[in-house]
Amino acid sequence: MDEQNFPVNLGLIATTIKDYLDSNEYNYHYDEKDEIFDMGFTLDNDRVKLRFFFDEEREWFSMVVFPSHAIPVGKVNKILPVINNINRKLLFGNFFVDPEDGELAFRMTASVDNRSINDTMVAVMMSTGLNTIDDHINDIMKALYTE
Repeated sequence: MDEQNFPVNLGLIATTIKDYLDSNEYNYHYDEKDEIFDMGFTLDNDRVKLRFFFDEEREWFSMVVFPSHAIPVGKVNKILPVINNINRKLLFGNFFVDPEDGELAFRMTASVDNRSINDTMVAVMMSTGLNTIDDHINDIMKALYTE
């Protein structure tokens, strides 16, 4: 983890995410202003950036995994049917692509009503996101670059 000063009064969601990341010795950066935990991983099929976003007041957190690949803006329409097909088969989360810049991402969000968050939720969300990218990035790129 980056050497940083955490606020003394982190909320329950932020504390749970931080404690999970620390207990697994992940190297991450915490942006207090935007409430984001940010880190990178090398997977079997890609290098990715993973971010946890959260809102203590509204009781939710979200994980977004950004593959190293972007979709060329002119080919976004070509890849949308492939992403939609993958999304239909996923049990949790979804892929999306930003039509403005071609940024590809996978997102999962969880509500933590009544403060029902624990490290298992964080672990499952993280492993699901990373494994889903690793499982599907080759299919997305293959579809993008084949005629």
